[in-house]
Amino acid sequence: MKMTVETVLGPIPVENLGATDYHEHLYVEAPRWHIEQYPDFILEDVDKAAEELNRFGESGGQTLVEMTAIDYGRRAAKLMEIARRSTVHVIATTGFNKPLYCDRWVETSSEEFLVDMLIRDITEGMDGTTAKAGVIKAGTAYNNAGGLGEKLLRVGARASAATGTPMITHTEAGTMGIEQFEILASEGVPVSRVCLSHIDRNPDFGYHREIVHAGAYLGYDCAGKIKYGPDSERIAVLRKLVDAGFGDHVLLGNDYARRSYMKAYGGRPGMDFLLGKFVPRPEREIPGDPVPTCQSPPKNRRGPRRSSSSAESSLSIRISIIGQ
Repeated sequence: MKMTVETVLGPIPVENLGATDYHEHLYVEAPRWHIEQYPDFILEDVDKAAEELNRFGESGGQTLVEMTAIDYGRRAAKLMEIARRSTVHVIATTGFNKPLYCDRWVETSSEEFLVDMLIRDITEGMDGTTAKAGVIKAGTAYNNAGGLGEKLLRVGARASAATGTPMITHTEAGTMGIEQFEILASEGVPVSRVCLSHIDRNPDFGYHREIVHAGAYLGYDCAGKIKYGPDSERIAVLRKLVDAGFGDHVLLGNDYARRSYMKAYGGRPGMDFLLGKFVPRPEREIPGDPVPTCQSPPKNRRGPRRSSSSAESSLSIRISIIGQ
């Protein structure tokens, strides 16, 4: 049977994913208290979102995973409208970002109620639309995988186990990654179906190697955001991972959830940065022998479906999405 992935405009074959930004935000109606404090997070303009999506497409991108979760203001109808204005595929998310953004009802609702909500998003459609979620999100606080964060992980895991949908988690500053996939695994989710976002906030090669050895995937999404450290630091860790044979376990994304990161809003570096600026850097800047091409994941394992796009870097780290 042909493998497919759900986009907001319907399923597509996994081989059509191409070069994929695994973690992005196009349109967000964030909690009011949050944007009152931080107006830079206001992303409520469909025209500007479509402009940025097309900018990513013009740089070689073919698929974008929109990671705005239920608690952070996902609006499926808006994502459908944006996707219709572009040739780039848009995959949407169900689940919850992290405890900070959850309203009281998430904390007080039963896990069964929340699991059923996520399954409906995946099997029927989100927010009263026909757009189905293609990934599940859950997240934890800084150095804390207990409390509400653990509940979010277990809810996401149970929905994933029931539907086979992959999970992309939120790690706060790259912490609690191992604890996260251990909780997910305890609920029956194969670790090979899990990607840990923002893990490059904690650029520790030994830590990343431990995660990969367990079978999970590393989400690198801080390129171009220098407040989280220089890109040279990320590239050095990526080089070590590829040299160790783990290049096929890295997923790259922008995660530009602020107006000041998007050219359409007058900011920088824009959604063309990942493929246009960051991906070409390693070969140009790191001396030594060429980095060997990484092999595809074993066919009997669920894992990233890698792109054959010409936009691949010499590091052979494919912009990927965890295949179903």
